[in-house]
Amino acid sequence: MSALQVLETLQLEVPEAAEEVAELASLHQKKLWHQLTVKIDGIIKSDGPLNRGDVPLRLYEGFISDFASRINLLKLAQFAVHATRSLPNAAAMIQFLQGVVVTLDEMKLSKSVEPMLFVRMHIAQHHVETGALSEAKPILDAGQEQLQGLSSVDPSVSAAVFYVSSLLSKAQADFAGFYKNSLMYLSYVASDTLPADFKLRLAVDVSLAALLGEHVYSFGQLLQHPIIKVLDDSAYAWLHEVLTAFNAGDLPAYDVLCAKYAAQLNAQPALVANERRLREKITLMCLLELVSSLPAEERTIPLATIAQRTKLEVDGVEFLLMKALSLHLLEGTVDQVASIASITWVVPRILTRVQLSGLQERLDSWVSKVASLAGSLDDHTLGVAA
Repeated sequence: MSALQVLETLQLEVPEAAEEVAELASLHQKKLWHQLTVKIDGIIKSDGPLNRGDVPLRLYEGFISDFASRINLLKLAQFAVHATRSLPNAAAMIQFLQGVVVTLDEMKLSKSVEPMLFVRMHIAQHHVETGALSEAKPILDAGQEQLQGLSSVDPSVSAAVFYVSSLLSKAQADFAGFYKNSLMYLSYVASDTLPADFKLRLAVDVSLAALLGEHVYSFGQLLQHPIIKVLDDSAYAWLHEVLTAFNAGDLPAYDVLCAKYAAQLNAQPALVANERRLREKITLMCLLELVSSLPAEERTIPLATIAQRTKLEVDGVEFLLMKALSLHLLEGTVDQVASIASITWVVPRILTRVQLSGLQERLDSWVSKVASLAGSLDDHTLGVAA
């Protein structure tokens, strides 16, 4: 059956889409491949009759494949991935997409590299979703390596790589990996284009990963991202409050939230299982916030001051500092005799607006001191000249 015959069949089976089908036929006959691509792209992003059931699959197999090499190959790959929605299971989707990779490879075109990577990532995604992690990992590893070697990559391709990376991290209970890869994925997509239910699930998962992720001691990037606001209008608003308390190293606020939202926290098995680690983590973040809030020349801190801020005994403060130094969150020395810590460096963090306001105040103070010193030097210079 030819491409136009496929359209004629669809026109009879889906009469409410007769005008759209006629337009597809007209563009095809006129060989207006770009306009045809734009039209198909609009169809698969709509709720129209040509985007229901197995119609996208039939369009791809019987119509789009007829002029596959004449259109943007990345769009072709996206159409193929979309067409798999009506297939009965992951195995069928994988088989279909593997055929698409072969088709793209046989074209022997330089522009097929990104489309093939895009399709392979969806193959890996189906493997992860069915628990075949050993099948997914080599595909993903090769994809990540390939992505690093490409330049000017289409955002949809980068998004696909990092999204599947996040899925694999989640399946392996690698909270830090999931957090990192999810934020990378979000940097390549517009959050307002994501379905509401998907966006909420992702916001919850990435927030929990931030709390539980090893070596994740700054949530500024997440708290600045629009996706975090999705929590505010849901049953997970408490999670946004907890993240904010952690990022500020606000132990008193955290204790209040633990009491206020005990039921919600206890409903999260991962948080319950890691309760002690969470306390250690916010205590470390409290220490980082204390050090960061001080001007560089005032970072010789009495251990008693740290103890008061972190709610620890002095012995506990020494252990906390050793932990922070070993994690390379801080650099400096601890003088146990004088009972002081001299901090020379603190790990850089992405700051929230509130933290930036505090930084601005310190910068204004520094500028004022510099201006005062400059004025003093001018006075002395005048005195010498006289």
